[in-house]
Amino acid sequence: MSFIYNIPGVRLLQTKLNSLSSYCPPPPPESHEPRRIVMVHSHPSPDSFSKAMADAFEVSSLNAGHEVKRINLYNNDNPTKCYRPHLSKAERESYFQNMGKDDPKQYLAPEVRKHVEMLQWCNTLVFIYPTWWMNTPASLKGFLDRTLVPGITWDFPSKDKKGVAALGLTPKLQNIEQIVGISTYGASQGIVTLAGDNGRRMISNAIRHSVCPNATVTW
Repeated sequence: MSFIYNIPGVRLLQTKLNSLSSYCPPPPPESHEPRRIVMVHSHPSPDSFSKAMADAFEVSSLNAGHEVKRINLYNNDNPTKCYRPHLSKAERESYFQNMGKDDPKQYLAPEVRKHVEMLQWCNTLVFIYPTWWMNTPASLKGFLDRTLVPGITWDFPSKDKKGVAALGLTPKLQNIEQIVGISTYGASQGIVTLAGDNGRRMISNAIRHSVCPNATVTW
């Protein structure tokens, strides 16, 4: 069926449909160049199926010639050094106080600055996590709260924009062309979809506004 993408407009149409809903699969990639991948994994158990999937994804990606940088939100070897997911009052206030400064990244916590730089490096962003209570684990939600910093990863629309354009964010991670979500579930797809699958919706819809406008989402 790949011949259908030779028809003008088909690839763009499918990309736009994918931007409306991750349940519409994206078109196949035009290029098979090696990807720069950041993989974010969130599961506390080193013996989990989620951990096995993350390991398999990393190994297969490296074997295929891609570059991979991995973020483990749980330190299974030393739980006392796990990633701190909660966004502090000081962090929240500093995000907006430092917007517009020459180098706002210098005001970030070291681990946040490191993660932001990883997001600015990659062109593929992968999330691997279990769906708990129809959402992501708290560690992954906290990672997004702390890392998607205004003024660095996204910005408010300019004042000269009117109408619908004034409602959207200005993406500053336009290097990210592809988002991939891999999750385990405790219910069937039908039940999860009816319940909202909030983790998938957050990643597919909200985060998309920080990345390349034509980025695709694969689930």
